[in-house]
Amino acid sequence: MASRPWIAATVVAAFIPAPALADDTGFFAGLDLSGGAAFGSSGTTDGGAPWAGGGVVGNVKFHGAVGIGGEIGYRFDPALSAFVSYRHSQGGVNWDVDFPAFGIVSGFEGTAVSDAVMANLSYDFALSGDTTLRASAGVGLSFNTLSDVVEKDGASGLFLADIAGHTHVSPAAQLGAGIRHRLTRNAILGLDAALSYNGGFATGTTRSGNLGVTPINPYGIDDVWRANIGASLRFEF
Repeated sequence: MASRPWIAATVVAAFIPAPALADDTGFFAGLDLSGGAAFGSSGTTDGGAPWAGGGVVGNVKFHGAVGIGGEIGYRFDPALSAFVSYRHSQGGVNWDVDFPAFGIVSGFEGTAVSDAVMANLSYDFALSGDTTLRASAGVGLSFNTLSDVVEKDGASGLFLADIAGHTHVSPAAQLGAGIRHRLTRNAILGLDAALSYNGGFATGTTRSGNLGVTPINPYGIDDVWRANIGASLRFEF
């Protein structure tokens, strides 16, 4: 009967990944490609020309986004690494603006770009001699740009104006998980999933169109989250 605790401990241990085993530590660099979706909302209630009574932003919808990025870092031991990452993500976005004072709605569409720079930590768990499970977390800044924004009449779809672009800097954070497989002594292929918070976007403060060039209050998009899957290739030195 005394052997039962040892048997139970052995069974549990068999299902817990061990830290990754490797011979080398040192510097590494990598590239990645990803695709996914973004989600956001807006708290803007005073967008547009001040005399219009305040435009209320709603129905924010991001289209599919693609991303490319890179990383450079250092592996402290077989499991723990620290690295700095950069990722450029781009996709379409549209939203509606209701002007209650006039009973009209305008539709907006444009391009949303995030350039995120983060400091990260990752930890690898060995699944086999050449394959590991990787968990990572990072924090940093996201430079979020709205560009090519066009305003159209909500009822007819007719062009109304071009809206000036703008870059908004927001705090950013990311959690990731993935599989790593060593192809050669120095090359590692990765498949990853990540959830990131990229903060907010805002338009510029100028409108050029059916009313000439006029100043406006910016239209904002808040609390943008991105969910991505991708592939990466890392080289160790």
